[in-house]
Amino acid sequence: GTVEPRKNLDGLLDAWEALPGSLREEFALVLAGPEGWQSTGTMARLRSPAAGIRYLGYVPEPDLPGITAGAAVFVYPSFYEGFGFPVAQAMAAGVPVITSNLSSLPEITGGAAVLVDPRSQHELRGALDRLLTSPETRAQLSQTGRTRARQFSWETCARQSLEFFAALLQ
Repeated sequence: GTVEPRKNLDGLLDAWEALPGSLREEFALVLAGPEGWQSTGTMARLRSPAAGIRYLGYVPEPDLPGITAGAAVFVYPSFYEGFGFPVAQAMAAGVPVITSNLSSLPEITGGAAVLVDPRSQHELRGALDRLLTSPETRAQLSQTGRTRARQFSWETCARQSLEFFAALLQ
């Protein structure tokens, strides 16, 4: 998503940098998204990143599924989301998700992700450490995430919308 304060990239960068060096050597933190508003400090960190951090900038929509599917873990520590489409996309791709326990994200993930307080570097770092060091946990979240994401098909959305409006007419 766009680099802006509500995406909490500084919190993610801080948590990443607090991980053991061995994990940061084994895995890379890859970030994507165009520069947004009030992001000067964050962009400075992304343009001169610490070792193991890659900032891709804007990525065209058709290229995002391949990048997402190649991730060991998808981390989205946003302070606020109206829906959290990137989280649903990651779950559909079978990528284990770490996301915020705020806003719409707990409802979207429905128990199929690791939820953290995005204001807590400790929680975010702990979740990263746990998932990156546990292939079993990643496999379990991959499976539950795919199952959960199936509930967000366009057909399901259309059916539920129709049922909602039909109930209003009764």
